[in-house]
Amino acid sequence: MGAAGLVAVALTGCSTDPNTDCGTALPSGKASQLVEATGKIGSKPKITIPTPLDTTKSERSILTEGTGEQVHKGQVVEIQYTILDGKTGQVQQTSYGSGDTYPLALGSGNAALSKGLQCAPVGSRVAVVISPKDAGGTGASSSGVLVVDILKAYLSKADGAVRPSVSGFPTVVLAPTGQPGITIPSSGGAPKKLRTEELKAGDGATVKKDSIAILQYTAVGWENKNVVFSSWQSGSPDIVSIGTGQSQLNQALPQSVLGQLVGKKVGSQVVVEAPAEGQVPAAAWVVDILGVR
Repeated sequence: MGAAGLVAVALTGCSTDPNTDCGTALPSGKASQLVEATGKIGSKPKITIPTPLDTTKSERSILTEGTGEQVHKGQVVEIQYTILDGKTGQVQQTSYGSGDTYPLALGSGNAALSKGLQCAPVGSRVAVVISPKDAGGTGASSSGVLVVDILKAYLSKADGAVRPSVSGFPTVVLAPTGQPGITIPSSGGAPKKLRTEELKAGDGATVKKDSIAILQYTAVGWENKNVVFSSWQSGSPDIVSIGTGQSQLNQALPQSVLGQLVGKKVGSQVVVEAPAEGQVPAAAWVVDILGVR
């Protein structure tokens, strides 16, 4: 895979534990320290590198350190980026000029890119030089040079105020990462109508019908008790259109479940008892609302 593919693959991967990743962040090195980028954070930088710029081990240097919170695996961050070919110095891809930022899930896809951004504060500009080996695939013959502005980070798990549990709903136990375990009630049968319980009440932005939401979710089938949907197992939150159901992880999320999130606030965790809908069996859903775009 060439350097231009480094960002595009970063929304798939496997589950990771946030807040324990600073020790695995890429070190600074001679190659990354040679990258110069001038200009305001969030605006297209003027990038200068010596050519050829190559490395056998991926490196990162924080060119400008932000003042926000550090970002970790399991978070979606909004970035602007430019990718250059280390051999020629030519720009291969850039997000500047598109009029929008790019949502990137850390801990997924290209490991070197994620490790290059781990534990950098929001507001930082980071130079990441990725070795041909770490770029992935068999076609990479030169190092990839990325200059990335970290502009925003979404929650990694719901952080709202805990609400009293409601009798009769599925029982939810949370791992330290926030990933839920769901126990279906032993009596009562599969739900015939939608019911919703708010386990945590957030105080962030409100989800609207036309929102693009950052979600973590697990759904357990009512009858077979198996996990039928899980963004947690994919390794990254999902980016979902509430109005259309379009999912970054290509999950066929029921419109009825998404509709129960409208009016809820970022930081909330919601349990939805959902009847069977089309090919989706009756299930208990636990959804963390991590952000809206």
